[in-house]
Amino acid sequence: MESCECKNVKHACIEECVFAPYLPANKPEKYNTLSKVFDISSVAELVMGIEPSQKQACVDSLCFEAEARLRDPVMGCTGLIHQLQHQLQNLQIQSKIAKRELMMVLQEIHNRNRIAQRQNLQQLYIRSRF
Repeated sequence: MESCECKNVKHACIEECVFAPYLPANKPEKYNTLSKVFDISSVAELVMGIEPSQKQACVDSLCFEAEARLRDPVMGCTGLIHQLQHQLQNLQIQSKIAKRELMMVLQEIHNRNRIAQRQNLQQLYIRSRF
């Protein structure tokens, strides 16, 4: 089995380390981030207690939360969620503005086409009378 990063930082590591498949030694930043924010033995217990098919997602989620906590110790992922919600609201407003502008341009094109058609019909009518 591939060794995990905890062996490299001299933490107690069991023979069949729960982190080996999810925090490999070639990605020490994941382990370091996780261990800065969470008690690594608690994380190990959590990972051991869930379905094997969900373990990678669990470790990835915990790493993401740990990174968010290091960037924003107070809000963590919640701060990121609020920031993304604000960006989404701004984009929705911009989208509505762009749609209104597009409708105005299309209306202007439609009006110009109607005027041009009327002028063409008038010219045809005038020509047909002569």
